Amino acid sequence: MRASLPSLKGRRGQVALSGAIGWFAVSYGGAVLGYLAVNAFAARLLDDSFGYFVLAATVSTLLGQLGLMGVHRGGLREAARLEPGDDEGLRELRRGVRAVALVLLPSTSLVTAAVTFAVVDGVDSATRWTIAIGMGVLVWFGGLQKLWANYLRGFGQVRFASLLEGRSGGALAAACQGLLLGAVLLFRPEWGLPGALAALAVGLAIPVTVAWRRMLPVWSHVSGRGPVFRDLRRVVGRHWRFASNLLGGYLNGTVEIWLAALILTSLDASLFSAAQRLSVLLAIPLVSLGVVFSPVVSRLVDSDNARLEKLLRTGATMATVVTAVLWIPMLILPETVLSAVFGEGFAEAAPILALLTVGSMSHVLSGMSGTALTMSRHESVVATIQWIVLAVRVLAGVLAANTFGAVGLGASAAALTVCLYLTLWVVTRRRMQMWTHPTLRPRIGLLRQTSG
Repeated sequence: MRASLPSLKGRRGQVALSGAIGWFAVSYGGAVLGYLAVNAFAARLLDDSFGYFVLAATVSTLLGQLGLMGVHRGGLREAARLEPGDDEGLRELRRGVRAVALVLLPSTSLVTAAVTFAVVDGVDSATRWTIAIGMGVLVWFGGLQKLWANYLRGFGQVRFASLLEGRSGGALAAACQGLLLGAVLLFRPEWGLPGALAALAVGLAIPVTVAWRRMLPVWSHVSGRGPVFRDLRRVVGRHWRFASNLLGGYLNGTVEIWLAALILTSLDASLFSAAQRLSVLLAIPLVSLGVVFSPVVSRLVDSDNARLEKLLRTGATMATVVTAVLWIPMLILPETVLSAVFGEGFAEAAPILALLTVGSMSHVLSGMSGTALTMSRHESVVATIQWIVLAVRVLAGVLAANTFGAVGLGASAAALTVCLYLTLWVVTRRRMQMWTHPTLRPRIGLLRQTSG
């Protein structure tokens, strides 16, 4: 059994968990504002085509994540456990990153661009090329953003990592994307969807470049060179279960958007997409805390589970309080919220938004059960649950959308989301003998005594 690492002392200068949460709160606030700005500008720029913008953004995020094959999350877990002076372990991490950056991500980006070019029709050649290249670049930079953010956090650089994680790539990326999309809306609205995708890509490229430069000093003293394909097989062999888990989780949160685009009219697809984009804001506090808590779970699991349970439940309580501030107006005044963010034409999505928020709240109330399982080497269990629910979600969504339209699709999505997180909550209790839901007695003091 590994020695307990419960406190700050000796942890490579890391800030306390409470400090890490504070920094992530700053990023969360910035990311939410940027996320809202990006979607508000895009909705006004594209109008009825907004649903296709959301489709492009979610597909590129998914493929960028898939192109990493779970190496970013596995690397976070290994970096958090790496002892100071372990140059051999550091060398292995760098070689794995090099293999992914040189082979997997570029290949995924090229395939994405080629497929996009093949399926886009009804536009001129220049627009077709621009959309295809934009999708490929988004996949590439989206993958690099997740890679550097997770490794920087694992190595203790929680402040900068906090600004690089979250919706729309975190506060830095969201700010850049929001500014660029606003500029397109004001000065070049005729650019339409190609201009919107270009703004997203450039907005990601800026913080990704800064993150890459911050990673260089961490492992510049060890060589990352080696047989790249052998390194690729080794790193993917270690972490592919993370990829399955993350892919299943992402699809569970976005597949209804794709079903809406395939089955519903463009107007209904845009309405559903707008409601879905707002409802996911409710889960951001918990997901953000899950990122902060990931290295803590990796260090404490099996060595101090009692302390870990108190930390997880305290975090769930904090997330619930923050989420309630967002949930109440969405539940009581959905038309007003939708009109304020997307414009008056999107107020019709109010019933869909009300339904989807129920599913998002079930995620929050279940706590960080998924994080606890994946960071304690139960990621294959989480993946199995995700994929089973996803299969049911697709079948139920198709039936609901064809029978009851966008509202039916929203009801189906909410019901399956509740089932998913209830299952993960129960499995965490059975596998790890701990609860993850909010508590009436949060232990805030533990956050100051534990390294982030």
